[in-house]
Amino acid sequence: MGQGPRVCVQAPDATTSAWSRVDMHVLFPDLYQPKEQVTTMMAGRVVPSTSMIKNNRQIYIASQSVGLYSMHFLSKTPTVALGFGNGKFNVHDLNTTKRCHTVEVSPDNMPVTCIRDYVHSDVHRLVAGTADGWVKSFSHDLEDGVEELSSINLDSPIYSLDTSENYHICALDTRQIVVLDALRAEYVRDVGRISTEQYSEQEEVGHQQRVTCVRFRPDNRYQCISAGWDKTVYLWDIRMEPAKAAVRTIKGPKVCGDGLDVQGDILLSASFATENALQMWDLGSGNLIQSIRYRENENEAEYLYSCRYVDSSRVIAGGSGSRDAKVINTKTGVIEGVFYDTKPIHSVGYCGGKVAAGGVSCYAHVGDFSVGQVI
Repeated sequence: MGQGPRVCVQAPDATTSAWSRVDMHVLFPDLYQPKEQVTTMMAGRVVPSTSMIKNNRQIYIASQSVGLYSMHFLSKTPTVALGFGNGKFNVHDLNTTKRCHTVEVSPDNMPVTCIRDYVHSDVHRLVAGTADGWVKSFSHDLEDGVEELSSINLDSPIYSLDTSENYHICALDTRQIVVLDALRAEYVRDVGRISTEQYSEQEEVGHQQRVTCVRFRPDNRYQCISAGWDKTVYLWDIRMEPAKAAVRTIKGPKVCGDGLDVQGDILLSASFATENALQMWDLGSGNLIQSIRYRENENEAEYLYSCRYVDSSRVIAGGSGSRDAKVINTKTGVIEGVFYDTKPIHSVGYCGGKVAAGGVSCYAHVGDFSVGQVI
């Protein structure tokens, strides 16, 4: 079993942190383009009358927030959490778009790269990861607000995080994938292993390049999925020793953001690719089920960052190719809803009849999406 990351009880000194703004420019190439105040979020494009996204509204993102890095619908309340480049996240009411709470996660104002939520002992909890290595858990109540419960610093930038009732899984800048005890905020083990003083490159098990997304399987709290720049998806069993934890590998998706979702045995992936960027995979066999056409015109590139299931026959995805987010019917190929933007979309989400998307622009989009009868 590999050694765990060095854990700090204080935030790392800003002068020695492994993270820099340049790293985020590489992860999201379009992030540091100048932001202009736009008068319309349609960028000259008209939302089709057939769009099933209704009551479109925008959540304003202040310039001092330094961009939207992460977004997550909260399961127990009609709210969405937005993580920003200034080390804070906001909780917004989905109906009014008003800000309910602002929470500081990074004391050094480094980006909140991932937010998730879960319920333990009837307490609604949020967990956030940052670019300076913090993983912090909070209790959340719409009336009482947000209170910090635990924290740990992994001494490495966190690119992605997911949670189950018992565990957090974190993707670090070192290519490590780390399991934490969700309640005690303690290191449990590595998943896979990377070359260190203990192991040679030939003994590595896992990703060869940056890991940008990790997700637990909703129906199995001991299995998680990871993907990144090396065009490989791993299905892991976190109960196994690191060298034996890889249950399945899938070759193909180059994931550069929050670009994985799981429904049953079907994996949805969003790749940074010109075409065939949105795909569905069979986790049992590792085989490709289908590629979902995202672009509307042949001269458009897709370049997707994020994806989510809406239901068993619909997905939402967004990226930088056409600077939009679309709800697509996977059985008919029909685009059933769209958010147009002037800048790349980095995060999308769906929960309880609401869809959302956001990224570099000074707004995050929210709309009502009624799926009606599932096909």
